[in-house]
Amino acid sequence: MYWVVIAVEARIGARTNVNNLVEKLCLSCGLCCNGVIFADVQLQRGDNSARLRELGVLKRNATKFPQPCTMHDGCRCGIYKERPKYCRQFECLLLQNANEGRVNESDAISVIKETRAQAAKVRDLLEQLGDKDASVALSKRFQAMRKQMENGRAGAEQVDLFGLLTVAVHELNVLLSERFYR
Repeated sequence: MYWVVIAVEARIGARTNVNNLVEKLCLSCGLCCNGVIFADVQLQRGDNSARLRELGVLKRNATKFPQPCTMHDGCRCGIYKERPKYCRQFECLLLQNANEGRVNESDAISVIKETRAQAAKVRDLLEQLGDKDASVALSKRFQAMRKQMENGRAGAEQVDLFGLLTVAVHELNVLLSERFYR
């Protein structure tokens, strides 16, 4: 009986440690909600679209909502208990690896900081090129800037900035594909 109690306590303790790890990593990251990893989130069967419209997440007749999510505040979800199914189920590769012990907490936090810094570099370069619309996902902002550069008459300074932006987006995509995508 004594060993059963210890085993149950160990299992509950392990689950608590995993929950603490999830909380620490997710609350320091937010890349899945801020428009860095995803451009939009598709609703799934069972999502309460009427309630999501009521909360301001969904527009009328929409079946997906754009990122960055309007309910994302820093690294916290304003509708956490009512968030869509996809948001509830999503676990990035970094979180999976941390949960399974393949990456320790401090290394995961370092990866998050590095990736957030790279995303900030991309945002800064976009702003220098005139795109200040933080309500649009980074990938879509980059695509729009690329089209603008291809169609317009850019000066040498803009071309140089766009070159730096292209490299920064590539470096961000490498980080995301190696550390965050399944």
